[in-house]
Amino acid sequence: MDKRRVVRRLLTAQGVNGFGDGLWFSIWAIYLTRIRDIPAANMGLAMGIGGVIGLLAAVPIGVMAERRGPREVLGTVIVLRGLIMIAYVFVGGFWSLLLVTSFFSAVQSSAVGVRVTLVYGLMEPDSRLRVLAQGRVVQHITYAAGAGIAILVLASDRQTVFVAAVLVDALALLLTGALTMLVPSVPPVPHDRQHSGTRALRDLPYVAIMGSTALLSLCWALLSSGLPLWIAEDTRAPLWTAGLAVVVSSAAIAVFQVRISRRSVRIAGAVRSSRISATALAVCCVVFAAAAWTRSPVIATTVIILGMGAHIVGELYYVSSRWGLSLGLMAKNAEGQYQGVTAGTEAAAVAMGPALVTSLVVGLSEVGWVILAALFLLSAVPVGALGRRAARDGFRVGHQEPEAPRDVGPAEVPAGPATP
Repeated sequence: MDKRRVVRRLLTAQGVNGFGDGLWFSIWAIYLTRIRDIPAANMGLAMGIGGVIGLLAAVPIGVMAERRGPREVLGTVIVLRGLIMIAYVFVGGFWSLLLVTSFFSAVQSSAVGVRVTLVYGLMEPDSRLRVLAQGRVVQHITYAAGAGIAILVLASDRQTVFVAAVLVDALALLLTGALTMLVPSVPPVPHDRQHSGTRALRDLPYVAIMGSTALLSLCWALLSSGLPLWIAEDTRAPLWTAGLAVVVSSAAIAVFQVRISRRSVRIAGAVRSSRISATALAVCCVVFAAAAWTRSPVIATTVIILGMGAHIVGELYYVSSRWGLSLGLMAKNAEGQYQGVTAGTEAAAVAMGPALVTSLVVGLSEVGWVILAALFLLSAVPVGALGRRAARDGFRVGHQEPEAPRDVGPAEVPAGPATP
């Protein structure tokens, strides 16, 4: 099959998935508390525990992708996620929510790594990061569309509308699974070349570098949890500034992610990108803290917008460095489980992010922002040494397949999933 057609189908599937995610993640808290009558404390506990339990599936499902084929496993996982989504219509308390969320989190977190494995198997070395970046662009666009529909759902405040939205998300996931099966199959790893199912977990340099850089994913909790609370309680900036930050961030990602990702094709470039990300996010934290030092709403808003500029740089370089490091440092014929480790470490940081960021920002005010800045900087400190240590191993993909960056202009970024 023509590579352009393959990319088009990959992006279409990811776009449909992004729409469903934007719809669900914009309504789930209100749906579970108001429509399903689950107390907020019970909901938070069930979602948190279920999320942690679900992380345990990432590596085993990654191993399955190696032995059954990433397309087949990804399609199955996404369809299962759609079926599990339907179960949210019937949850009625802590235990049922915990059960459903555990399964939902398991297939959600594992799908991230399997999708990267599929792109790795389908694309040539010089186009893998570009396709991953294009997928993120498409996903952000359709995620925003799903969030827009969610506004109408929230405004209705009717049970039937909320249930319909949940079923629409389930349908979107089932459609994503079907679209995924339309791309070519990547052959599973031959039996005589298969590694032990714990190969990636025993690769300590890889686990360490993925665990360290995963802390940079706290940038998402910073934007979704820390900044809105900070604006509301400690600054004179209007509340709509938090919404503006999300819009500006999404737009910047759509414009720049493909271009920035070119700088992380080689391992050395990915290491540099992680340092740039850590520095930019640390600067962002200090600037956000400074927004509380003025009594002028205009100045406070201006300071927050400046901080958002640093946040955008940090997020762009974090995502590209993560792709470059995970693809370049994994072992040949063990791609699925290595990407499972990558997805699992990031998902763990994302799971603890809201609680950590909120406790620091709300509990310690400016000092909390400084601690966050230090955490970002510290996360990048061992990356260089770990990357050099890991790169010396001859079994790694980056050692066997040196990848030269190709000049990719922004014109190659598709405007949406229907027209890549």
